Amino acid sequence: MSGLPPAVVLQASGPQALAIIRSLGRTGVPVIACDHDAAAIGMVSRYSTAALTANPLTEPERFVDDLLALGRGAGRGGVLYATHDEAIAALGPRQAEVDELFRRPWTPWPAVDAIMDKEHQHRVARETGFPVPTAVTPGDDGDLEAAIRELRFPLVLKPRNAPEFRHRFRAHLLRADEPEGLRRMWDDIAPYHPQVCEVIPGDDSRLWTYGSYRDASGRALARFTGRKLRQWPVGFGSARAAEARWDPDLAARCDALLDALGYHGISQVEVKRDPRDGRDHLIEVNARAWLWIALATTCGVNLPLACWLDAIGRPRAWPDGHLDGRRWVLLTKHLAGSAGELRRGEWSARPFLGSLRPPIEDAVLDLRDPRPAFALYERHARRLAGRG
Repeated sequence: MSGLPPAVVLQASGPQALAIIRSLGRTGVPVIACDHDAAAIGMVSRYSTAALTANPLTEPERFVDDLLALGRGAGRGGVLYATHDEAIAALGPRQAEVDELFRRPWTPWPAVDAIMDKEHQHRVARETGFPVPTAVTPGDDGDLEAAIRELRFPLVLKPRNAPEFRHRFRAHLLRADEPEGLRRMWDDIAPYHPQVCEVIPGDDSRLWTYGSYRDASGRALARFTGRKLRQWPVGFGSARAAEARWDPDLAARCDALLDALGYHGISQVEVKRDPRDGRDHLIEVNARAWLWIALATTCGVNLPLACWLDAIGRPRAWPDGHLDGRRWVLLTKHLAGSAGELRRGEWSARPFLGSLRPPIEDAVLDLRDPRPAFALYERHARRLAGRG
């Protein structure tokens, strides 16, 4: 594939970026990994060429300037891959400049800005009959008190669309178990216009994902479903163990939701399967790659490649259905988190051992591409040494 447009992976610090790099690099697609940290795991992969850029969260204008400079050089005509919302948000207002130099395979701005808004997602879901948790978006203290009276605790507070929230609170959302706790945190979180949502019961294994790549007409060229086995932190966090399970009914329902949203690109629709009635309630739509996208490739559904081929004008559709029962772990977090949970009686040995049952792959460690794991473990070792 030499001489063909490169893939340009934005914010190459996480497992999802490394998964994109490896999924493409192993097929011969040239890959440029971009990040503000020269030691980011995607930057040291054997399958990528590294390019330093500013941080899109803290310096969005400089980030776009750096990307445009890359587009005038080695990255010209490249296919962009977003791994975090802040990169999409930084590029949006300058989309016309970006599109002169790159292929951007996702819904145009400002439509994608609306799609990333959690309240908009839930509104469209309700209109199409897709179940959603009971939620309100308080506008003032009076609305908050009404929510306290009407909703059942525990509640979670989720920003509608604010990458700054994660940067400030080091969490995707906050939990309130009783009214006073909600009132105490409200002043800090109110500027982010959060949804206040009831919690769907059930453990982490009831969280299911539909991942897909949809072309500009809305046709799904590659589709995957699976479920989380355990999160970090438990209940309201990111996957640390997951498994592939093909569910065609879930895929069809999520396709209908993405149709209604008008979404094009790689995405994840996450739902929680309610043990009370078996219905899947929408948690969120991520308009980008998600943390454990590597599992889709392992199961035969190479979403990053589907995106690249479509972007360069060579679309290919993957057949429905994929290998089941394969697992993915972020081993450093999974072992550390599980040890404490087993000791405290918060988890049992049987599901823990089941999460490690072969066939399994680690999010970072790969003997064919060892440097990202070395970089990650070295960073963990420095942190432990600093604490000690």
